[in-house]
Formats: sequence, structure tokens, C-alpha cells
Amino acid sequence: MSALILKHLENYFDEIEPMVFYRSIFPVGELEEKGQLQQGKYNVIAVELLPKVGDKSNALRHIITDDLELLEQLQESDNFIIISPISYSGRSRQAANARFIYAIAIDLDGVTEQHYLTDFFYQIENEYIPKPTYIVSSGTGMHLYYQLEQPLPCFKNITKQLAELKKALTKKIWNKYITSLADKPQIESLFQGFRMVGGITKNGSRTRAFQIGDKVSIDYLNEFVLEKYRMTEYKYKSNMTLKQAAAKYPEWYEKRIVNNQPRGTWQCKVDLYNWWYNRIYYEAAEGHRYYSIMVLAIYAKKCGVSREQLEEDAFKIVEHLDILTTSEDNHFTREDALAALEMYNDNYITFPIDSIVNLTDIPIEKNKRNGRKQDLHLKIARANKAILKEAGEMKREGRPSKEKEVKEWRQQNPTGTKAACIKETGLSKATVYKYWDFLEA
Repeated sequence: MSALILKHLENYFDEIEPMVFYRSIFPVGELEEKGQLQQGKYNVIAVELLPKVGDKSNALRHIITDDLELLEQLQESDNFIIISPISYSGRSRQAANARFIYAIAIDLDGVTEQHYLTDFFYQIENEYIPKPTYIVSSGTGMHLYYQLEQPLPCFKNITKQLAELKKALTKKIWNKYITSLADKPQIESLFQGFRMVGGITKNGSRTRAFQIGDKVSIDYLNEFVLEKYRMTEYKYKSNMTLKQAAAKYPEWYEKRIVNNQPRGTWQCKVDLYNWWYNRIYYEAAEGHRYYSIMVLAIYAKKCGVSREQLEEDAFKIVEHLDILTTSEDNHFTREDALAALEMYNDNYITFPIDSIVNLTDIPIEKNKRNGRKQDLHLKIARANKAILKEAGEMKREGRPSKEKEVKEWRQQNPTGTKAACIKETGLSKATVYKYWDFLEA
């Protein structure tokens, strides 16, 4: 964070000690006690990036229990450490293990001049943007923490809506009066980890937290976005316990809970992941490196690549991406890559191609129809295929099975809908629905 912003925070707001900050986010009794398994209680996970050993980078995961004792010890570390304001079950920070969200955190960069700083607080006081509970210095920017009055359970219907709300709030906050980077808002995962308060920053200083406002409600945050982005569901729809669900829906339980398979998704071949990795290596540009790795995480999830493999691959390419640096204050680091990997979760596996192109500046060519309507384009394609067959330039082939047609279409269109499949394949609605459901079972 620039000296300008830090001085303003020191002059006008109360600084909060790191352990006081985390005790506020995670009150006494909220997490599991050390060495005990407690129903309905979970833990916080801190990820520490260890020094490189040769060419290998390692991330160490720490389980933080209710006493926060280990968190206090980590304050002494000179390694980069990230924590999200979320509790988890188990040792993995993947979205499937998330249990409760205690705060929404938004990264804000580009507040580099006095007029940006002045307008930032003016917009807060005049309720154009929501007032954060805390502002945490990050070395070069700010982390805005909106602590929720009541933690939200991480059910699918809730996290999906909350992710949209956070995205809309981020775009509203990253406006041209506040940041020089208004055209490049940093859209991050709902489960994004942030530099530990009291932990080390890129420039060797320590992050610091300042009290700005009170805890917030979802109703309050909803007021700042268009109606279509507002949360309408705060609670899980069903009162059925997991034990009851297992007895009533054994197949669902086996698929979703035991095997941890996401709902309604199609796993792509690992070729997609490898293709994007090569695109990054040869085409990533300064200013888009974070998002390029972010998309790698999305494709890793789509293709069933493990988190461990993803981390290893991402850390390997960091040094190559850093070569693109043209400004000494804009190096690309392992810390940047680790932060980008937070998109490795089910909420983002349908991330739109147009958004990927816009954020990464790496073109992705879609199937071209040259302005023709889809049905005409398909007729021409089929006619060309028939002509090539007749000329002996294409092997004759029987029509593939309907099941195979649906399967191949879904592999080529992993985010496609049933309606699109029906239209493009010419198969009947009953056929597509039959094999679509069969392939998901």
C-alpha cells in the first residue's frame, strides 16, 4: 500500500491487532477445539508458501482451531501466508469442503493518487459503495473486509448467489473515480485467500488492519447492486439431514457426497488443460498473467486435474511469466500464482469464454458461422461433408449411436445446454434428455 493511503488510515481510523482481527472474524466457540471432533464445528485453513528447494515449490497447509494458537505462531513467519474468512471440513481448501462464510473480502488496487483516495472515502460516506468493516493493507493495495452479521452456510444455492453479489460489488467499487485500474477490475473467487493480517507482503512489510465500520447484512450489500445480482436465499432450502438424505437418495449420496462429484457438470479431457497451459507459456502478457493462471485453475477443475498437480504446474511457469515484467514494482511471483489458484472450485467451471478472452487477452476461436443462422450453417456443413464423401476424400461412415452423438457433443461443448444439443444435433428432445441424464448418472 502506498504511504499516502497508510498515513490516511493511521490518522483517521483505529488499527486492529492481527489476533484481535481474527478473533472478531472467528469468535470464541465458533471453530473446533484442538484434538476434538465436534458436530457442526469446523476449522480455518492457512496456506504457507515455503521457500523453493531447487526447482520445486511447496505449499504447507495449517489447520487453525478455536484457540487460534497456531495462527498466532504463524505471525512470526517470514513466508507468504494466505487465509480466507471461511471455515472448512478437512485439510483441503477446495470449495466442496467449505462450510461457513464469515466475511466477503474484496481486493482493491490502483488507488495511487490523493484524488482516488479522497473519492474512495467520499463514496463510502455517501453510500455509493458499501462501507467495509475493516480495511487491511496488502503492501501495494487494500483488502476490504465486509464481515457478515451472521455466517452463511456454504450450500450450493447460497454460494452461487453470493459469488454473483461479490462480483457485482467488485465492479461497482473498481470505478474510475477510485482506481486507475477501473477497466481491469480484479474479479476473484468467493473462496479467495488473502494475505494473513500481520503476515509478510511483497515489499517485506507486514499487513495491517484498520476498523472502518460495523458488521454488515446481506440486505445492506444488496442495496448497492442491481436487482438481478442480489441474494434472495439466505438459508438452505431443505431441512433434511445428510443421514436422512443418504437413506432416501442413496445414488445421489454416493455421487455427490462420497465421490464428491459436482452437480450437472461434464468432465473434459485433460487435453483442454494442457492446451491452455501451452497458450499461457507462449501468449500470456504482462497485466494478464494472474488471470491466465486463474483460468488454468478453472480448466484443471473441469478436467479432473488434482490441486497438487495444478500447483506444481503453476509454480513451474512463474519464472517464465516473470520475464515479461517491464516494471520493477510489478513482478509476477509464486504468491500471485497461489492466489490465482483459488478459482479451483466448482462455482467457476462454467466461466464464459468471452470473459476468459477479455481477462487474459488470449484469443479463443469459436466455431465460425460467418454470420449465417445456425440451422443454415449446419446444412452447409452437412452438404460439404456429403460432397467430400462422394469425391472419395472422406471415409463413409454410418451414423454414430444416439448415445455417442450426445456424448461427443457434450465433450465438444462442456458448458452447453440440452436445448442447444437438441438444436445442433437434430436429435429429439426425448433422446437428448435420455442420454444426457444417463451420462450424468
